[in-house]
Amino acid sequence: MSDLGVDVFAVTDLDPAFRLVSGRQAHAQAIARRLGTPRGDLSRIGDDPDYGTDLRAYVGDDVGPRVTFEVQAAVEREALKDERTQACTAVATFAGGALTVAVRLVDAAGPFSLVLAVSDVTVSVLKVS
Repeated sequence: MSDLGVDVFAVTDLDPAFRLVSGRQAHAQAIARRLGTPRGDLSRIGDDPDYGTDLRAYVGDDVGPRVTFEVQAAVEREALKDERTQACTAVATFAGGALTVAVRLVDAAGPFSLVLAVSDVTVSVLKVS
């Protein structure tokens, strides 16, 4: 697995206790951050203009098969931009105004799962296994 070191625990904001993460937890958090960042937001500070796909924009949309397919494709494209991700499949589920995305990732050590909860405010990591 590509070792990108240790990072501060953070998805939508820095952890106040500055807990550290590495390995798959860091990889999962990096994917979650990508999926909660509007495309181009980082270009304002000179970073990657192609970084990000804001899944929060889909919450409350007219949820049909087309939107579900769009979300799944967007998650897969964004996850593959991370150098640790070798393959990705996503399944999006809309229920009661909430979006849940189950992501199956493959890195150098093999497959693992990531489950995200998306609201109009945040993208949260529910589970990494």
